[in-house]
Amino acid sequence: MTIATATADAASIGLLQLCQISYLDPAAIPGSFPLAWPAPGGGSWSLAWGPAQDPSQANLVYAAVRSSAGQALSLAVVVRGTDWDVPLMGLWNQIVEDLDADTQQAPPWTAPTGVLIADGTAAALSRIAGLTSGGQSLVGFLAGFYDAAANRQVPLQVTGHSLGGCVATVLAPWLQAQLGQQGLSPAIVPTTYAGPTAGNQAFADAFRSAFPTASCYRNTLDIVPMAMADLAEIPLIYANAGPGLLAPVSIATAILGYALWLWDCGASYADIPDSRPLPGDWLTPVPDSPLGPWLDEVLQQHDTKTYMKLLGGTSVTEGESVRVRALATAVAAERRPRQRTLSGDPAYAARLKAAFTKLRQTTPGGTR
Repeated sequence: MTIATATADAASIGLLQLCQISYLDPAAIPGSFPLAWPAPGGGSWSLAWGPAQDPSQANLVYAAVRSSAGQALSLAVVVRGTDWDVPLMGLWNQIVEDLDADTQQAPPWTAPTGVLIADGTAAALSRIAGLTSGGQSLVGFLAGFYDAAANRQVPLQVTGHSLGGCVATVLAPWLQAQLGQQGLSPAIVPTTYAGPTAGNQAFADAFRSAFPTASCYRNTLDIVPMAMADLAEIPLIYANAGPGLLAPVSIATAILGYALWLWDCGASYADIPDSRPLPGDWLTPVPDSPLGPWLDEVLQQHDTKTYMKLLGGTSVTEGESVRVRALATAVAAERRPRQRTLSGDPAYAARLKAAFTKLRQTTPGGTR
């Protein structure tokens, strides 16, 4: 089945290519440049700072500059998303950054009253703020770049996929504040892909107000951007797609429990207003995937290659699905029977739909 595509956007395609590169082995990232800009006469990207990675390898960030004829046209700060192929401590830190959402805190920049972000997101921002490359911090590099008169009008693009997209929404206002303290005010343009929501409604509104030209892309069949604002929608996301696949019992139960836990904790989340939905289509799970059909569909829908197809661009890597399946295969060397998804069980389907219908009715916006 053909994936429905959105109108091609050279800027969004080029930034997503940078996000794809962020998932490569850090030692391979410098060799990915120069990278041609996917539009006539637009110059090319070159690595300008990084890649820098925290000691646990949980987070990675780098900066690239797009130039033509010696003139800088734009500067991009790229935040990597969740990488499952890292040491145990790095994997644990990423899980905390992804799921530590039951407590929230005020952000580390001056924000409107009531703005709160997830503790896990704040932890990721803190790690990135402390990274250095060549003895220089990210803020130090950006300050040096924008201190040059020739670069004052160069836009600063902050981008990331998945966890990187979530972090980009808090990194952008943090960088704006840090650079502002040094008398620098570049135009900051965040562009995110598949990012979970980072904070409450006040945060989402403040972000959109501060960055009116930001683009937050969400594949409509990707569950990751539904966390944490739309948890109640996740188990049924494929009910009307393909063969009508429902979430496995254990996953649906975990999501229901976590949604109720967030509600009980008083933690609420909201999507960035005017996010940009990309109309997804069923991709058909790989038959022998060690993840099982539902999770394999999730993996494919979240992959940067799928987002690239939806944007009408060309991928520069093989995507993350190949690596994750290989890792899952290695972990499951001793093959165990897969859990039944019960996707064809009418009784299970009725119970699942009833449970999440009730959740939407009894919680404010389904944990929003």
